[in-house]
Amino acid sequence: MKVAGGIGVVGSAGCAAATDGGGTGPSQTKGATDPSGDYDIGGRRLVGADGYGTIAEAWADADDGDTVYVHSSYDAAEAGESFPIELDCREKQVTLCGGHPSASVIDAGETDETVLEVVGAGSGDYQNNPLVKDLTIVGGGIGLRLRAAPFASFENLTFYRTAGHAVLVEGHPDSGTFGTNWYNVQAWNCGGDGIRTDRSAAPHGTTLWGCRFTANRGAGVRFRGAACKMVGGTSQLNYDYGVETRGGDATLVSGAYVEGNARGNDFPVEVYAKRADGLTVENSYFHGINPRGAEHDYDRVQRAVNVHDSEKLTVRDCVARRYGDGFVATFGCVDADVYAASHHLEETELFARDPTRNGNARARSHGVILPTDLTAVDGACEYDRGYHVGDDGVEGHAIWRNGGWKVSETVSL
Repeated sequence: MKVAGGIGVVGSAGCAAATDGGGTGPSQTKGATDPSGDYDIGGRRLVGADGYGTIAEAWADADDGDTVYVHSSYDAAEAGESFPIELDCREKQVTLCGGHPSASVIDAGETDETVLEVVGAGSGDYQNNPLVKDLTIVGGGIGLRLRAAPFASFENLTFYRTAGHAVLVEGHPDSGTFGTNWYNVQAWNCGGDGIRTDRSAAPHGTTLWGCRFTANRGAGVRFRGAACKMVGGTSQLNYDYGVETRGGDATLVSGAYVEGNARGNDFPVEVYAKRADGLTVENSYFHGINPRGAEHDYDRVQRAVNVHDSEKLTVRDCVARRYGDGFVATFGCVDADVYAASHHLEETELFARDPTRNGNARARSHGVILPTDLTAVDGACEYDRGYHVGDDGVEGHAIWRNGGWKVSETVSL
């Protein structure tokens, strides 16, 4: 089998296809109709040895349906690649990919320019979705800046030591960037956030699948928009919050590993939410240690989950270890359900603050309002449940029925 730059394609007759030639231009191939020649490799624009010198050159020559393939032999500095590398998906539908993230590397060095600038077709063409995968991006300013790209996908990307955010999703005059999917995207030691979605992008429905954000100078994940999700993955040792969400409904953090974040904050908190109605944090592991030290004066992260001014939030089925102040704290929240019996806690109190105070209303566990004086509390719905502890000495389970609480007094055993 003849192979150029690590690519071999089998043609219909069972023969191997490959590219010939070299230089900074595209490889030359003979047509598949010539039995003495090689088969065309099917629209792969190779960047590296025996191919294009720069990604920009390959992108410029690519046609709809092509793949710009970054080989391990590609060297951005040696090739004279200019940054940012602009992938304008309004002009053509082309995939940018490498063979393996550990080998296909775009090293932007000390430049403060964005490395990849990706612009989608916006709301005008929902089937034109940018696709970038299987690459490592090193250095530069922002690693990947994404705009006007609804339903775009990014897979197996590693960002290392960018000066700014690893990923920035920003607004665009033509469209928002919603419904994006990020699979196994990692950010290590970057100068800003691991991934930052700006409110101007209307980034609803952002989903992180098994992503990892470690030791970044900003937050691991900074969500804006509704129905954003972190499913699996890790956020640890970041200098700001592990996960932050503000002003977005129905945020989900599920099955995540969260440890030792907020190393640069005066008061360290792992997950911070504000105006996050419908927030759910579930089935996740939290560890409040500081294995590499921190800039604050605390021996441990103080809280795992800190929520302000939010309604109908749920925290359940988690493991929490070694938090200085407690696992959960809520302030000005309504119907915060902490599912108290569902958590496994080690060296950690469940509540960092009394959940029936701090401006909270109807604080709950497993849907039942925690013990409080229900005299001035309205039920949320017919047959709402709570536990009443009144100043008049009446105590017992209560059910909201026909506009009032029906209390069954407790019998001591």
